[in-house]
Amino acid sequence: MSYITIKRNGYNVNIEKPTLYVDNEARKRSGHMTHALAEFKPGCFIDFNSNCSIHRWGGHSPYGWVEYRISRDNGKTYSEPKILDYSMESLYDGMFVISVEKAVACSDGSIVAFCLKNDATQPTACEPWDTPMWIKSTDEGKTWSEAKEMCEYKGRTYDAVYHEGSIYVLHHCNPNHTGTTEEHIYRIFKSDDNGESFYELCQVPIDPIGRNYGAMIFDPEGNLHVYAHNDNALEHLDHAKSSDNGKTWTVEKPLYLARGLRNHQIAYIDGVYIFHGRTEDYEGLIMYTSIDAENWDEGTMIDCDKGASAYYSNNLNLKDENGNFLLVQFSRRYEGMKVNVNHMTLRIEK
Repeated sequence: MSYITIKRNGYNVNIEKPTLYVDNEARKRSGHMTHALAEFKPGCFIDFNSNCSIHRWGGHSPYGWVEYRISRDNGKTYSEPKILDYSMESLYDGMFVISVEKAVACSDGSIVAFCLKNDATQPTACEPWDTPMWIKSTDEGKTWSEAKEMCEYKGRTYDAVYHEGSIYVLHHCNPNHTGTTEEHIYRIFKSDDNGESFYELCQVPIDPIGRNYGAMIFDPEGNLHVYAHNDNALEHLDHAKSSDNGKTWTVEKPLYLARGLRNHQIAYIDGVYIFHGRTEDYEGLIMYTSIDAENWDEGTMIDCDKGASAYYSNNLNLKDENGNFLLVQFSRRYEGMKVNVNHMTLRIEK
């Protein structure tokens, strides 16, 4: 039975009741940032979360380390958590702490995780970010390669997708959150060898001033879409589109989202596009739907917690005996800015 049903013309989005995934409250920790998910073979995926201090910036800080679990039954059960060694080593060194917001699985089963270097010396233990790093596992997360630098541009990696044998990575070239100069652009980096090396593919023609966050998706026709949040127009997302895998771009009309969308995440499932993230007024987790990735509905509140600096999220397309479903992972406040991590699933009904 659905917890929430979003009824649209021609389809319904059926959402199951969210469940607690990581109980940070019980262990007196927090879980800010780090929600990477990647399916490395059918029904088997890796799920990252952060294990953060509740004392640094009230728990809204990545100061801590990264854990991950493996599910081999579409999320019904999970392995015991394992610490990502790179993150613990960085914590011990004292200069940087690591976040893993995105990861991809390649056709050969390898997993590539994209790591932010957060400045541990700052009160927030977050920005300014240093240069982006990546690590790779070829044995389903048992071991990882040494971390390598993806590029020389300090900033935050917001999205990564695997498409037709290549990895595409969206990186905001700004050591701080919001763009203030023309240099704070979005670039896409690409790997054609399953994460052994990366090169700069292109610059995305979105005005960098006042921009932050980012999301990226290939549509069924092979067009690549990039979206950026605009602090100067909170009910809109900037939108750029490429029909040749990032070689050339057109700047599309900004998307209108009635209640805005912060830390936006996008998905496509059974002919329906899904956007989810935090509302602009910090009311809670909101979800928008569309059938063309351009015209979006008025949004549906999924979880309300007014004033919460939570609802960082991610998603993963999966398939079980009942068909396709989307797994959504998100942070939810349990006290102040301290957060647990929840899961919820949604399916499309037509």
